[in-house]
Amino acid sequence: MTTRPSPSDSWRGPVLRRVAIIGAGAMGCSLAAVIAPHVDTVLVVRDPARAAAIRDHGIQLRGALHGEGRPTVVPAIRDLSDIHPIDLVFIATKTTAIAAVCDEMAPDLLSLPYIVSYQNGIEPGREIIRRLGTPRVVRMVLHYGATLAPPPPDAPAAGPVRVRANFQAAPHFIGGEGERSQAFARALAARLSALGLETAFAPDIDVEVWRKGVLNAAANPVAALTRVPIDGLMSGPARPLVVRLLDEGLEVAAAAGIDLGPDARAAALRALEAAGDHLPSMAEDVIAGRSTEITQLNIQIAQRAAELGLPAPAHHTVIELVRAIDEHLVRRG
Repeated sequence: MTTRPSPSDSWRGPVLRRVAIIGAGAMGCSLAAVIAPHVDTVLVVRDPARAAAIRDHGIQLRGALHGEGRPTVVPAIRDLSDIHPIDLVFIATKTTAIAAVCDEMAPDLLSLPYIVSYQNGIEPGREIIRRLGTPRVVRMVLHYGATLAPPPPDAPAAGPVRVRANFQAAPHFIGGEGERSQAFARALAARLSALGLETAFAPDIDVEVWRKGVLNAAANPVAALTRVPIDGLMSGPARPLVVRLLDEGLEVAAAAGIDLGPDARAAALRALEAAGDHLPSMAEDVIAGRSTEITQLNIQIAQRAAELGLPAPAHHTVIELVRAIDEHLVRRG
């Protein structure tokens, strides 16, 4: 394995010579489509067919975000060890893959640059820090939803990988723990905004993590159980359950000392009602037969509730139902 040069002070500035993105789902591909036209970008793509399409035709992002790029494609994380320089690594996989990603990154850990958790959930960034044993991790809170889109009926058989951003409520947020990580996050926010992904630095990233986390924990499992987009949830009989999940999450956040502001509930309801026909990724996972991210959303909130002595009956109910689906998928292989 080639040894990568030691981290340099340039990583704390906004200059990016090359970035790597681990994960070629909707979020990883959308990020690559925004960044690749401006910065040399390497995308880890495990699926051979998707890798070939990106290599030959690139990625096309449409909807609430726009971009077209053709990143360099590699099939495995270990291939990044032989590419220099890499100034920044985004982990854009599902949170269910964090353990596997960190295991594959671990041998090259001491020479890795800053890492960005480009993921949903309450604790993925801290889990990456814990598993890798490095403080050089910053966390992003993303306020857009994206899905891999099928080609139009009149499109040629061979074409780009298409991604649709179903909604966006910018700015997105980035932050870190410790003075160095915060300085890097502040500079990276400006750089990402200049590239077309409007991003703001959050001095206390936990506030934004929880603001987004309680929102996702309210809608995503209900959408997964019903396979109904968010607008259908908010206008149909499932709305009271979504609201109960939201209220429980807000109560846990407040008890944990996370100040989301006096209008957090009203703002969350407005955000859910503005999400339109977006089908959350947890519902897509159930439809596709993949494990869900329930461990990084509702289970995190339920565990924190138990630590604080708070009941969270709606969370426990949806956790049991979604985990039953997950277990069924595991038994089916």
